[in-house]
Amino acid sequence: MDNDCIYLMSSNATKEYITDIFEVLSLPSEIVMHFRYQIRWLDENLKAILPIKNKSQASELKNKKVVICYLYQEKQDSGWEWIIVYPIRTGVLTHAYKSGDKNEDVAHFYFKVNNYIRYGEQDFTRVLKEIACEKWGKAYALIGSMLDNTYIAYKGDSKSAFIQICNSLNSLHLRSPEGNEYFPMFCFMEGFKDKKGKILLPEYDPLTLKSFYKLTEGEYYSFGFSTYFTLKPPQYVVKLLSDEKIFSTPPVYELKASSRYDEESYTIISSILERDAWTSFSFKTELPDRIDNKESLNIHFEFPIKVERKILYRIFDVLSDVGFGVGTAAIALKAAFPPSEMTWWYWPAISGYSLWAIIKITIKFWRG
Repeated sequence: MDNDCIYLMSSNATKEYITDIFEVLSLPSEIVMHFRYQIRWLDENLKAILPIKNKSQASELKNKKVVICYLYQEKQDSGWEWIIVYPIRTGVLTHAYKSGDKNEDVAHFYFKVNNYIRYGEQDFTRVLKEIACEKWGKAYALIGSMLDNTYIAYKGDSKSAFIQICNSLNSLHLRSPEGNEYFPMFCFMEGFKDKKGKILLPEYDPLTLKSFYKLTEGEYYSFGFSTYFTLKPPQYVVKLLSDEKIFSTPPVYELKASSRYDEESYTIISSILERDAWTSFSFKTELPDRIDNKESLNIHFEFPIKVERKILYRIFDVLSDVGFGVGTAAIALKAAFPPSEMTWWYWPAISGYSLWAIIKITIKFWRG
């Protein structure tokens, strides 16, 4: 099973499932996503190794590779007919469990998104049908052999692979079994970068099973993203929202555009804080409710953020207070004792106040 992976399907059965795929397509690498299925939709092998909640994880599932796919299916009298499968990205399983073994119980899969799938002339539906074998058309979460490496894009080719996926996704396959058609807006999020332009990777919190970004107070960051349309777009809005109590940069950044493709990057700087703080950034797209008689597909994702204080800054701040205290104490002692007994008072006074002044000026420039 070393070369096996878990294939997780998100279908057109509901608008929410389609939106899940658009989020997987959009998000920066290492962000944790959460898919869930009733046990009835898992293949037997996966069902057998999936632990009950709060029990230890099976070794077969630890850091298991996953492939996230979009499945277009149609309702037939005999059930669902799988028409076409679009593999979107690979990932790594961080946690998985089931609530029980009955068909109505729920299986949960938490995974980090990673590389994009490379699209070309290949027929992925045929490839995945061969991998699934007898599970085809039955299991929406299944174990199978991993896709060939030639189908997986390098990290450096992510943007190009993203655009190829967008162009390969047939807009006619973005509709519900009831016939509701959806208008897509594609987003590619680079995520957060530090002041040197290095992309930050989110960390994983095993308690909440979520990913989060760790930022440092007063430091310069940016958040970059691109938009892409395969159909003629209307006027649209993209917003990045933050907590004005935590960040000194604008609480609402807003891109208004109507071009088929665009990109933007916003400055992010936190204020100086009294303590470490948890907050979040909200990324959301806003399309008109209906476009060409199609219902809009919008993305709304929350990025948990932990802003940490600079310990070195605090140490200097305490030292400046100590310097001020020493200077003040020296002057107080001079006033309390005869001059003949306090001939040395000016040394600690000058030293203390000088230390206080130098550190305060340094901090002032440091904070900006």
